[in-house]
Amino acid sequence: MAPLSASILLLSTSATAFTTSNVYRSERVGRRIATTTTTLGVLEKPRSIIAEILDRPARTTTTIDPPSSTIDDEEHAQIDWNNRDEIIGVVREKIGGISEDRVMYPEMNSGEVPRMFSNLQYQHETCEETGANRITSATHNTGSTLGAAALIAGTTIGAGVLALPAATAPTGFIPSSGALFLAWMYMGASALLIAELSMNRIADTGRPGVGLLDMQRTFLGENQAKLGAGAYFFLHYVVMVAYVAQGGANLGMALDSFSGIELPGGANQLLFTGAIGSAIYFTRPSFMEKLNNALVLSVLASFVGLVSQGLPSVDFAALIAPEHQDPTTVINTFPIIFLSLVYHNVVPTIVTQLEGDKNKIRTAIIGGSFVPLLMFLTWNAVILGNVYGMPGVNAEMIASGSFDPIALLQQSSAGDGALLSVSNLVGTFSELAVITSMIGFVYGVLDALTDLFNLPSEGPEYEKWKPALFGATLLPPLALSAANPDIFLSALDYGGAFGVSTLFLVLPPLMVWKLRYEDEERKLATLPLLPGGKVSLGGLWKIAGTLILEQGADKLGLLDWVHNRWMEVSGLLA
Repeated sequence: MAPLSASILLLSTSATAFTTSNVYRSERVGRRIATTTTTLGVLEKPRSIIAEILDRPARTTTTIDPPSSTIDDEEHAQIDWNNRDEIIGVVREKIGGISEDRVMYPEMNSGEVPRMFSNLQYQHETCEETGANRITSATHNTGSTLGAAALIAGTTIGAGVLALPAATAPTGFIPSSGALFLAWMYMGASALLIAELSMNRIADTGRPGVGLLDMQRTFLGENQAKLGAGAYFFLHYVVMVAYVAQGGANLGMALDSFSGIELPGGANQLLFTGAIGSAIYFTRPSFMEKLNNALVLSVLASFVGLVSQGLPSVDFAALIAPEHQDPTTVINTFPIIFLSLVYHNVVPTIVTQLEGDKNKIRTAIIGGSFVPLLMFLTWNAVILGNVYGMPGVNAEMIASGSFDPIALLQQSSAGDGALLSVSNLVGTFSELAVITSMIGFVYGVLDALTDLFNLPSEGPEYEKWKPALFGATLLPPLALSAANPDIFLSALDYGGAFGVSTLFLVLPPLMVWKLRYEDEERKLATLPLLPGGKVSLGGLWKIAGTLILEQGADKLGLLDWVHNRWMEVSGLLA
């Protein structure tokens, strides 16, 4: 008996059934699942209430004339400005509200059918006489909202959290906690947009499991999609540089602590990369999936131990002291915070698992990302609360820009039993988080390279190019991290400021804008998952674009140059 997965998909564009097959990959661990999709037709939907209201003839009632510059005379004559519902309908249209008559599946809007398709699990057996396969039973493999939320939480908890204390220490716990909450809302909004794109792409193609790069090519076009591909590779390579640097440093500290062996510069990074690369190269993806799951559980266990050991020694008075809060620097924390909250590469997988059920998808995204938010707030409190109260730590040291609370905590633990326990747990958590994140990113780059060069993901042709693919994946980050072993924080900062902001904050609103408004006759798979219409979309990408420009000017030194010139001019005028 062997399982076979299938999905039944409802489309309104045709009443003809057809079958297609697709293989989609989990970007976290490179898992490949065979999926068969069957497509059926449904009836057209009725006209929406809003459309009926706007087409209603003018009424003989006393009206309040709106400004002529806002609405033309013809539209003005058809609107009763004393009717609240009618005014709301006009406002919705102006800000980009989507009418229900554009939705392919009216049953989903009414709640009659909550999902786009159904995942069916077939059991089949082989006939001993003929060797033919025969289906014996079929069951509905319904997606678990809790399981989808857990996948999002596990993807979010990565090595980016290691840079949070260093990024937020100059700003302080209170302002940075507010920034974390705002960034969580922002990243959640972006994830809902990606889910909306994924649902529409499934409706267009009749197959689940469509990835981010495919959606960029579809909704942006080949030329503009190159920006997304560039941001994808930039983010993955920059973050892998950081992971190799930190993973090698942690490995070197462990070797020195347990055996007294101190390797020369760059050797620790080479050893770390060789171990991770060899494990992925010589083992099956199924084994790496099991190993990765075990490591994720170890990450969670070490985090719980770290919090339980570190909370009693937190100096809460120093943590919230006014001298340790500087809201003026909060914008500099966002690149690392955004990077720490990334889980968007698994959103298309979540959409497939939950069968396009928008309520389940929204619950999984919000709930699954809220757990890491609480963990990050607790992590920041434990690390900063233990460091702020240390002897010799002052405001000048914290604001220097090179202050690393985790490194200071590990160096200052000698002779202090409580701090020594916290320091050991920090080191364990750090190394495990780097390893799990590194595995996911290696698979992500390998999959992207095979797509870029039109290579298969398995088979003889893949085996032929496998050494070159692994070399292209691992050698660039190894070379950069070995040349600069202290590049961890700055690499993550660049990845968050330019890679994450472009890939997950600028492009999704632009793609959704094209989907909804470029062709207003186009049928949509669902009403918007994110409310606000054009206002929310424009606000999202404009804020992200502003952050990119500000961080670019800051890293090029333009802001410091302008500040210095302004001070010179002010001095001359005084």
